[in-house]
Amino acid sequence: MEGITLILLYVAIPSLFFSAIQKFLSWRKKSSSEAKFPGPKQFPVVGRVHDLPRFSLWLKFTEWAQEHGPIYYTHALDTHFVIVSDVKIAEELLVKRGHIYSGRPQIRALIKHKDGPAYSALMDRHDIWKAQRKWCHAAMAEAYKHHFYGHVEMEMKRFLGLMLMDPARFLDYTREYCGRVMSRLAWDDATQGRKNGESADTTLHCMSVSGPLVNTMTPLWQLPAFINPWYQFEIKREGEQRAWWLNNFRLAKDKYRRGELPNDTWAYRYFEQIKREQNNDNVDQPEDQEVFASCMIGFLNLVGVVTISGPSKFFLMAMALHPEWQKKAQDEIDRVCGDRMPTMADFADLPTVRACLKETVRWRSGVPLGVPHQCERDDEYRGVKIKKGTIILACEWAINRVPTMYPDGDNFRPERWLEAGWPTFQEPLSRYPNFREGHAMHTFGWGRRTCLGQNIVDDEMFVFGAASLWAFNSAQARNSRTGELIPIDTQATNSHVILEPLPFQLDFKPRSQERAQQILTNYHDVIGKLRL
Repeated sequence: MEGITLILLYVAIPSLFFSAIQKFLSWRKKSSSEAKFPGPKQFPVVGRVHDLPRFSLWLKFTEWAQEHGPIYYTHALDTHFVIVSDVKIAEELLVKRGHIYSGRPQIRALIKHKDGPAYSALMDRHDIWKAQRKWCHAAMAEAYKHHFYGHVEMEMKRFLGLMLMDPARFLDYTREYCGRVMSRLAWDDATQGRKNGESADTTLHCMSVSGPLVNTMTPLWQLPAFINPWYQFEIKREGEQRAWWLNNFRLAKDKYRRGELPNDTWAYRYFEQIKREQNNDNVDQPEDQEVFASCMIGFLNLVGVVTISGPSKFFLMAMALHPEWQKKAQDEIDRVCGDRMPTMADFADLPTVRACLKETVRWRSGVPLGVPHQCERDDEYRGVKIKKGTIILACEWAINRVPTMYPDGDNFRPERWLEAGWPTFQEPLSRYPNFREGHAMHTFGWGRRTCLGQNIVDDEMFVFGAASLWAFNSAQARNSRTGELIPIDTQATNSHVILEPLPFQLDFKPRSQERAQQILTNYHDVIGKLRL
């Protein structure tokens, strides 16, 4: 593979050469007296591309933040970055000046994603984006009012039953659980959950710095299509994904016409809207409108998997590595729930569970780089000019370790959310901490590009965390021959934009024989209602 990459790189040398000349001349013209943000030394043309790692890039950006301060500049080839690690600066740029800093940068390995309609979170702010975002916001808000119609709890009972029977597959089951909840809400087809998770993982790979080489060595994307393997792969991948979304959409439409589509699905909501707009019972539309709607629902479905699967896996890891907090949370659950599985009705009474969940997302963020914003026109901040096209990254990993807000930030400390005296403490504990409001909501992005999924993250992660602790004791796995603990690298991840930990091993055991029997009873209660 390395040989092929080198060959392709040399084929691309003409474009690299002309780009280098252009960048060098531009660099020569810059006035040395022009105000600049601090930052690492920049080399002509290449900037710092040579020492920007494709994996765990947030660690490098955090290292530079410690050296150069809460806002600094760097660039790599033709991409210019302003890196922010201070909440107030991020709010000033990405919230108060959201009309300037709410664009999305071009991801080389994706094709026309800024135009739409396939990826609403990656589009520029145009009419397609506005229409999709408005619709998704209303659909998500309505589902939250009903706490997602009980599907989170039903799928959790299935998950716990599978875990009891085959605990070694806990990582697969966790992602599938997230995929099934979203696929049921989208199309009334939870059986698509596994494929939904796999599709999400592949899509994230293609949009990440750690993914295709062209996302960092951008001139390679200019290779002709017939010798461009990244272009060929993306044409095939996106075509298959769109076809899958469209097929699910049309199957849901057929069920709607037969009166078989549940009214708690997002597809049902869309078809009802079409009937109202057309003032008749006809839900037929031109194909371009079907593609618009199927991508809108499909991408909402996809994002709901990746934003919850990674943090849920990290939560299981955190509980096994911190048995004292596992025990505290289990004692709280036992006092409140006894022999029954926790549900959203127990939310107010389980602050320790919520603190462990909130701390997990701070300690091992699912979006440690932050999602990039692009400057949509020239601007100036603190006397420094920021050119149109510059990428602003609010580095979540660094923000989550600012000592004044998060003392002992590298360590897992759920008490920071529970005890007065910590900067993050909020009352009443029947309400805080949560993923909908309060401190540390920057995990969900900024301003006009804030993620719409806080509510489902709050519900789904709470039920997942509380029910898992109710059902099982977890611990680090041991080597079957030596009996020694198998180490876990808590920072080993796939390095996607929204990431998951790399595979790790844990040992799960039901907390008692009676609890095991209750898990099985719950599992059999829902099997008849869930398609497997």
